[in-house]
Amino acid sequence: MNIRIPAAILAASAILALGGAAAAAEPAASVSTVTGISSLMNPAISVNALFLGETSADDDGHDANRIGLQEAEMQFTSVVDPFWTADLVVAYHQEIGHHHDGEEADAEDEAAFATDIEVARIRARGLPAGLGLVLGKDYLPFGKHVPLHTHQFAFVRAPVAVRSFLGDHGLTEVGARAEATVPLPWYSEAVVYAVNGDAEIFDAHDRDLVWGAHWTQTWDVAPTATLELGGSLLHGPGAHHEDEPAGGLDIYGVDLTYKWISGARSHGPAVVWTSELILPDPEHTEGDPLGWYSHLQARLHRNWWAGFGAGQAADVTGHVDVDGEEVETLATWNEYRVNLTFAPSEYSALRAEISQLDEDGGDADDLRFSLQWNFTIGSHPAHLY
Repeated sequence: MNIRIPAAILAASAILALGGAAAAAEPAASVSTVTGISSLMNPAISVNALFLGETSADDDGHDANRIGLQEAEMQFTSVVDPFWTADLVVAYHQEIGHHHDGEEADAEDEAAFATDIEVARIRARGLPAGLGLVLGKDYLPFGKHVPLHTHQFAFVRAPVAVRSFLGDHGLTEVGARAEATVPLPWYSEAVVYAVNGDAEIFDAHDRDLVWGAHWTQTWDVAPTATLELGGSLLHGPGAHHEDEPAGGLDIYGVDLTYKWISGARSHGPAVVWTSELILPDPEHTEGDPLGWYSHLQARLHRNWWAGFGAGQAADVTGHVDVDGEEVETLATWNEYRVNLTFAPSEYSALRAEISQLDEDGGDADDLRFSLQWNFTIGSHPAHLY
């Protein structure tokens, strides 16, 4: 027997169902923000953690033979209002103890952790003519490697040229940055900035600001390949040495990046080749400081990447102990690295790496094996191209 439901009853049932769904959704969509506890106003939050185990064939110190947390980084990203977006990055990393004049480092220093606000910036939205404005604390746009966070590195550590001439833990400064798209037949972006000068390579006590510029050109050289050329300039007061002013510091840089990815299938073969030249020009110094590195990354299989790298930092200023007195000296460091990375997704990676660091004419060689585990949880913004 067929039973027919009157159209009026069917319509009433549909209205009641829709009304119930709207009522159920109303608390989540219309929670008052007067108390400041609405979840709709929460920023996107992500956490990245890097764990590192390593051992050295030439250095038997604890610094070079250890397992521990390399860095933990928490990032908050949100729209502030129709005019600004904001980013806040807090990093928690271990400060490895160092040996001085043959004395053993304090055990507490070896296990000490430091918390840094690496990024605290706001970015203007919707400016005309392709203009951009960034205010606050951020990585300086010098070259290709300086703007990267630690978990974005192609290798376990920054290149020796970057560590020697631009600082060991990135150039993060407070200031203002203006960006503009240059009207050319290819993609071109110009950036100028002025910052406070708190980084270790500058003299934070001097009232002169640090300023710089970066110009990037990007070409499509094939349907699935791009070539990027960048030039960088950084100027500011150099850091003091032995209570004497170092004068001005100019650093010039040139970077070249080639990227190719197979268009035949998803997660197919890919190649990323990055090279950078760093030319420091301190006002008062000896020698001719120069740094460079070249990194090649290749995706061999869907989740497997191989990396090859070489670099050099020439005429690096340092100090040695001679008859109980510290004497300034120059050294040249050569670096070679190879690694294999298993990256099942953009949120995790397991990396095995072998690196060789040696000093020209010296005995400070370091052959090291490293194993790094990297994972990210939460809504993480896209990395730089």
